[in-house]
Amino acid sequence: MVFGIALLAALAQPSPLSFRLETAYLQPTSDDEVRGVGAGLGAGYRLTDQISVVGSASRGTVWTRNGQPAGAPRVSRPVSVFAAGAQAVLDATPVAPFLEATLAQLAPGDIAGYSVAARIALGADWAFVRSWAVGLAVRSLFPLDAPGGGFNSVGGVEIAARLIWTPVF
Repeated sequence: MVFGIALLAALAQPSPLSFRLETAYLQPTSDDEVRGVGAGLGAGYRLTDQISVVGSASRGTVWTRNGQPAGAPRVSRPVSVFAAGAQAVLDATPVAPFLEATLAQLAPGDIAGYSVAARIALGADWAFVRSWAVGLAVRSLFPLDAPGGGFNSVGGVEIAARLIWTPVF
């Protein structure tokens, strides 16, 4: 009987895995020459109560002038963003603020003038039921391979709305 209760308690614990669906506004440059929207999928694996490894992939469309002067018509171009890194939950209440640090790859790189960036995020997720949460993340992109070499200032911003599912086994 005690073994059965312990087994049920273990099965009722949330999984260390989580999956998320995101929609985002993306402006990969510091001006408004390139901006767009996208959607993506991500996953995380919780190492401790507060630290997770995360990865994501998204596909979107950006509208750009392609170096044309102001007033020129914008053209739409596809863009993909792949990212991997770590997330730290600051407080595990129903509203869980977090910091996220990832390495992101933008493809094609000519859209923003760089293809690899450090991506730092600040956000919060609200668990409205045990397995489901909604959240918001504001991310800054710091180019690592911009022309001229080395680390540049903030290259762009991404704002993402998230739906997170953590299975209960």
